[in-house]
Amino acid sequence: MTSPQPWLGIDVSKATFDAAIPISGGFARSKFPRNVSGARSCLGWVHQQLPGTPFACVMEATGGYSKQLATWLLHAQADLHVAIAQPFQVRHFTQALGQRNKTDALDAVVLARFGSVFLPRAFHPMPAAYERLRALERERDALVRSATAMENRQEIPSEDRVAQKVRMRMLRHTRKAIEELDEAMLALIRSDEALRKDAQRLQTIPGVGPVLAATLMGELGDLRAFEHPKQLAHFVGVAPVVRTSGTSVDSRPHMSKRGNGRVRRMLYMGAMAAIRVEGPFADTYQHLLDEGKTPMSALGAIMRKLLVVCRGVLINNEDYNPERVSVHAHQDQLSS
Repeated sequence: MTSPQPWLGIDVSKATFDAAIPISGGFARSKFPRNVSGARSCLGWVHQQLPGTPFACVMEATGGYSKQLATWLLHAQADLHVAIAQPFQVRHFTQALGQRNKTDALDAVVLARFGSVFLPRAFHPMPAAYERLRALERERDALVRSATAMENRQEIPSEDRVAQKVRMRMLRHTRKAIEELDEAMLALIRSDEALRKDAQRLQTIPGVGPVLAATLMGELGDLRAFEHPKQLAHFVGVAPVVRTSGTSVDSRPHMSKRGNGRVRRMLYMGAMAAIRVEGPFADTYQHLLDEGKTPMSALGAIMRKLLVVCRGVLINNEDYNPERVSVHAHQDQLSS
């Protein structure tokens, strides 16, 4: 089923973006600078091509470039439906079309066709406080991974002593920077009432500390915006994937890992902490092991459970209550 309204396809790059809109007999195409003026010019160009015709817009996720452009478009036309599609979805759609050539202009046409077929959901910018929190926690995540890499290299005994000395100095600076970012995130959360209340509530859950709470709010925004636990699990990439076909394909269910890797990394750490605390998470983990699940498979279920419980306490507007978390709900919690 295709959309009755035309979809504007936008291929975004650092300095410019290509736009394509279906018109009678084909597609109209144009290129604009990726700035506020270019966003306005693009909308004016579309209205010239299709005067009086409502339209929607879709672009591929390209980090901050696409979100910034989407925000400019919404500022210029508040009622515009702007969607940001996942790259792997667009890639598979392009392959299904048999599209061999690749240029920015052709990619914009593919995106326009993608929008009319899949009708992707509208993008909604997060409040400024959430955006700031995301920037802080992403910088922290990058520094933590850098520090871990330096710590691992420091264990190599055969390296030159000067190299090790320089690395230790860099490691001290990196650790100090991480501490500064932790303080900045804490100050930001304390200064914003919505962030502060949600952070406090999330941290009543076993395994959820300040960093995981900040990561969830920074990367996912308000968890209440996800209409269903399954939608949230798929967005993060912790939903189970089943592959069976006839008698030749019968693989074990596994985590999809198509989603936000930063959240998954922190959920892993949170799940590890949660199963060490007496209660439903530890009991569920042990129950899964008793069923014959591998430790990693059981831990993946705890990650999903932890994420769903985080959403639940915010939606119910109440602190974590272990009596309301079922030990045996690991299989059906995504369908309720």
